[in-house]
Amino acid sequence: MTRILGILLAVLVVAACSSEVTGPEPTMARHALVHDGLEREYFVYLPSSYDGEQDHPVAIFMHGYGGTATGTEAEVTQGLNAYAEKFAYVMVYPQGTWFMAGDSPDTRWEVTSWNHITDGFDKGPDGPICSDDATQYPCPPECGTCGKCGWTSCNDDVGFLKALVARVAADLNIDEQSFFVSGFSNGAMMANRIGCEASELFAAVALIGGRVEPGFECTPATRLPLLQMNGGQDETVPHDGRASASGYYFASTTSVTEHWIDGESCSVERRDWTSPTIAGIEVQCTVACGETDYASTDCVWPEGNHRWPGTLGFRGSNGYCVTERQAASMPEQTLCIAPDPQEKFWGSQLMFEFFDKHRGS
Repeated sequence: MTRILGILLAVLVVAACSSEVTGPEPTMARHALVHDGLEREYFVYLPSSYDGEQDHPVAIFMHGYGGTATGTEAEVTQGLNAYAEKFAYVMVYPQGTWFMAGDSPDTRWEVTSWNHITDGFDKGPDGPICSDDATQYPCPPECGTCGKCGWTSCNDDVGFLKALVARVAADLNIDEQSFFVSGFSNGAMMANRIGCEASELFAAVALIGGRVEPGFECTPATRLPLLQMNGGQDETVPHDGRASASGYYFASTTSVTEHWIDGESCSVERRDWTSPTIAGIEVQCTVACGETDYASTDCVWPEGNHRWPGTLGFRGSNGYCVTERQAASMPEQTLCIAPDPQEKFWGSQLMFEFFDKHRGS
């Protein structure tokens, strides 16, 4: 794995887990960097074990469409920092670019997104990426025109994330060989893309409730372990490749896996997999190329929809909010409901166990 510090700056059912999540109430600090002429903000959580001397693993986690950096921690994951504290991880939550849409005060909303497939498209390499009657979403102004299927940013998010990795590596004591990337929904789509295009930066990738569109599946140049977690009843980003409720197409988890491990002799093999964390919970996991540095684990929660694995349901605005630390940057967003530190979620536990297994990869 290429050393991060050598890279130029230019260039995440309530279920009780098997172990307790304890520690102080998590807080995050706001930071910013300028990339491609835009000031981009991000939030960093430092676990109490961080002393500025010992190297720590780092995980980048990206919000979904319409969400925010602080909102995804508070409402989507309902307290991911508690697990970062337990596992002693530095967490980095970048903010996607955003704009205000709506013609009146009653309809105005803050549209946030990630450029996970390079600009707005109507068609991809495998054909249309939405149906003729698909719901149309506001076109980000930097895109100019989005066509009928475009809905995400056209800014250079790949370049921003590369710069972010370099900045974090320069500013903090981190384990260069234990840098992870993940996200939820559109944030997972972005993690899918950056995991392929900058695979040398990371030790593993986790996609929660999101994947790229058909034809944009990819194979990382540097082999990386992959974890996917999805709800079996998710109609926003269905895990099996069927059209979403709004008429958009996303690659199936099976297709993402096949491309991820493309060309490997183990690519046609699948075996059931489980963890003590999900023992007794109805979660179906399979692994391809197990016990290798490019193993791909695919977990489906049959009763889950488009929400964080293991949570009882959506809270508040489901991440369409900010905490007080981000309120000055996005003054028209509502304030989030604070997470309950006593609640525990197998999805969060499983993701950090996955990361920990691949530290130093």
